[in-house]
Amino acid sequence: MTLADGYRLISTDASRARDVLHVTSFAFAFTVPQKDADFITRVYPFGAGRAVEVADASRGTIGTLAAAHTSFRFRLAVPGGHSLATSGLSWVSVHPGHRRRGLLTAMIADHFANSRARGEAISALYASETQIYQRFGYGLAARTAMIELSRGAKLRDSAGADELIVEIDSASYERHASVLQEVQSAMTRPGSIVDFEEVTVAEAFLDIEADRDGADELRIVIVRDGDSPLAWALLNRKANWDLHSPDGKVQVRAWGSAAPHATARLMRVLVDFDLMSKTALSRIALDDETLHLLVDPRGARASIEDNLWVRILDVASALEGRGYAADCDVTVAIQDTQLPDNAGTWRISVTGGEATVTRTDDDADLAMSIQELGAAYLGGTSIATLTRAGLVREHRDGAASELSRAMLSDLAPACNIGF
Repeated sequence: MTLADGYRLISTDASRARDVLHVTSFAFAFTVPQKDADFITRVYPFGAGRAVEVADASRGTIGTLAAAHTSFRFRLAVPGGHSLATSGLSWVSVHPGHRRRGLLTAMIADHFANSRARGEAISALYASETQIYQRFGYGLAARTAMIELSRGAKLRDSAGADELIVEIDSASYERHASVLQEVQSAMTRPGSIVDFEEVTVAEAFLDIEADRDGADELRIVIVRDGDSPLAWALLNRKANWDLHSPDGKVQVRAWGSAAPHATARLMRVLVDFDLMSKTALSRIALDDETLHLLVDPRGARASIEDNLWVRILDVASALEGRGYAADCDVTVAIQDTQLPDNAGTWRISVTGGEATVTRTDDDADLAMSIQELGAAYLGGTSIATLTRAGLVREHRDGAASELSRAMLSDLAPACNIGF
């Protein structure tokens, strides 16, 4: 991708922190109080930071940033108990004074090239606007639920939950980051971030007073089995009174669990804070045990949201890097206009849960775009569903079902941590 005249792509380090924050605040319409502006140095991965800088006075003040983005580097759990090096695209910002000049397209191409050079076979993101990233080949790989539970919502018994220890405290990155890291490393649900840099967990603990909207400081709930943490939640509580009755709200900012009985114990705590009448949670996998333990599932007031979008950067490495639920031998024609190395026909041969993926000149059994492959990658959206929708074309009877069974996951995918 050729960058428009008058601009240049650069790497950004911490010395450009205020410049990155400036362009991001224009793109996302927010203002950070001056006293809190240094937060970006704690949560922004400058090691992978990139930006578009004005290089010609006809485009603006030379040296100012017109756009910026960065990549969180982590390992993502994928089906079959595997994990894969992943590039988490984030902080994608184009200043409104520099829109419609191809800067976003240039940054995405830059992100793809740098991610592939680091050996990251997939890119993942949370989409601020879902229609934007589909044109770059990102597929919706995970959907999750948002729920709001009333105080004391009843959950069915879960064996071993009552024996677990609960700790509730003011949240501290210094004291509690290791808890998140230990729990996340034990999670097997596809889409879970299981190994990550410090900035990823630092963002989870970010607690700017101006963003609380009257709520209390960030708190943490930890569920332990002896000394071993099994689940955690970060939350704020906002007090309110309805006439003479308390009507506060618990907003769970993020949470994670490595065991079903720990999830049950955690949820019982989250719905039982004094003076609170409701608890809101998000990023709940569509098959999460919470939804099955609720005695009154209608009381959850659930809604569905898009969660993780996945872009395949290296077809062979990505497909060989995950596990499979059934054997298959299918040839697939992939269309990819941004990364032509991915385009062409590939043979996916699976035996015993492991795949060998090679180029082939044989006729294709199936045809799809790279977007559909990304949507199916974590096993939450089936190839069969995409075929019924007309997004995957079947040239050999039964091929869609064959690949679909192989790529499905026992657990619905979900990413529980922001980046």
